[in-house]
Amino acid sequence: MVNGTDGLFIGWAAHEAARRTERDMASARVSNQASEAKSQTEFLRADVEKLLMITEALWSILKEQHGYSDEELIRRVQEIDLRDGIADGKIARQTQPLCPKCHRTLIRNRPKCLYCGAEIQRDLFER
Repeated sequence: MVNGTDGLFIGWAAHEAARRTERDMASARVSNQASEAKSQTEFLRADVEKLLMITEALWSILKEQHGYSDEELIRRVQEIDLRDGIADGKIARQTQPLCPKCHRTLIRNRPKCLYCGAEIQRDLFER
């Protein structure tokens, strides 16, 4: 027979075991999320490296076949960087464009204006 103190201890022990299980499960979830974030970061790094190689290859073609100089590239990069008035190494934030027909704000990535149905020609570098 279990007396009052023993029953209290057993209840406390069961409660602590449940709390440990919850902590272990939460820890496993956090660990999985950290692993996923690490994998995503590695994929992004590989993508960036690939883009850097492509950019370098394209730049070398332009220099060899069209005679552009590194100074011209540097000047252009600085010009683009300063479009927002701040030399911070970032592209200026783009505002939502307006429909050329009805002048309402366009919804991103839609080929037509939501309001008037006008076909929209998107800028190649629009983000």
